[in-house]
Amino acid sequence: MGEVEKKESMMRVEEEYAEKVIPPDKRRHWFYVGSVYFGMTAVIVVCMTAGGLMHGLSFMNSLIAMVIGLILLFSLFFLPLGKIGAEIGLNTYVLGECAFGTLGSKIATALIITAIPSIAWYGIETEIAVKALASVVTIPGGNIGMDILTFIFGILFAIPPMIGITSMAWINWVGIPVMAIIVIYGIKLGLSLAGWGAILSFVPAEDLSLTWGINIQIAALIVGCCFVADYTRWINNSNRDITLAGLFGLFPASILLGLGGMIMALTSAKLGVEQTWNIVDVMVKLDMPGMALILIFMLQWTTCITAAYSSGLALKKLFGGSRVLYTLLSAVIGSILAITGIVNYFLSFLGLIAILIPPVAGAIITEYYFISHRKFKPKSQMIYLPGIISIIIGGFMSYFDVIFIPAITGLLSGSLIYYFVSSLYNRRIQLNDVPQ
Repeated sequence: MGEVEKKESMMRVEEEYAEKVIPPDKRRHWFYVGSVYFGMTAVIVVCMTAGGLMHGLSFMNSLIAMVIGLILLFSLFFLPLGKIGAEIGLNTYVLGECAFGTLGSKIATALIITAIPSIAWYGIETEIAVKALASVVTIPGGNIGMDILTFIFGILFAIPPMIGITSMAWINWVGIPVMAIIVIYGIKLGLSLAGWGAILSFVPAEDLSLTWGINIQIAALIVGCCFVADYTRWINNSNRDITLAGLFGLFPASILLGLGGMIMALTSAKLGVEQTWNIVDVMVKLDMPGMALILIFMLQWTTCITAAYSSGLALKKLFGGSRVLYTLLSAVIGSILAITGIVNYFLSFLGLIAILIPPVAGAIITEYYFISHRKFKPKSQMIYLPGIISIIIGGFMSYFDVIFIPAITGLLSGSLIYYFVSSLYNRRIQLNDVPQ
């Protein structure tokens, strides 16, 4: 069987089991999930997040925040949600019905976890791509010309996912080594310009807490970790396999790119860059070659494809209708966000993600492990109130948390609220069912 036939066969299998349990004979090696997540973390966003940490933390504290954030993501989100996917063999949308009901799951998983973050990421990635291009090629028309070009590219980037191309394989294959080369070059350049002494003694623009940094690191990768069941459903139900997939997928690329992003951001800050998370400003200030910036443009394009496809699919799941039109709508909204300068609010966006998503994960985890005792029990109601209540209250508690890590506060409070409200709710139903 040729490569094209293999790919078509795999796509048919994935389509067939979109909402069905994956049988044992269709399961794959753990490296499948590990490689998917390795690719997810070998992206520009990881460098941007690391640069953002340098805005409020010293180099050592940024490094500590990154590592702790990855450990918490792995242990509190990836492992428990990944285990659910491997045991049950169903995707996140379907699993969400156990905690939120049929319509509630669409709101929680399609809208909160997927559509809102994906559209925002599309705007961030489009803005970064066009700025990278503009740093190499002169754009006529000043700010208006940049806005027009941003909107044009924002629509063009969405054409492949509109016609069903979910990734650009050739860019993905070269993307990881290109990122490694850029980061290694950036580390070498940063060390030559600043030196270890200046790096270790770096004083950030703001003096923020370690918990702030951990929260930012969690937020950067939490969307992928909350949808891990979509991938672990395809591998064997083995604690070893899920653990190896997470370790390989989350840590190596994140740490290498994060370290590179920190050193480049720190060096550029000493040279006058204020937004240490803006990778284009950082690379331009470090006088990196124009070809590197062109490659950044290409890499952002392929990331935009994934974001547009995911948001279009999520909106179709939520409202019905045409996935193509929803993909176009996502691109239009994302392009408008890019024009308004969403990259300027990158850290605030990550803070918002850390508030919205963890309570959703907390409800799913609690329902499966502590309420249903590791059995698949979808709710018959359209909206299961305990799940919605836990999202709302958990989000508020996360928002007002100024002491601990907001993302973990949202996870724990959402879990506890779901457990108690669901227990009371189920007890009330049982009492109503007792014959009088």
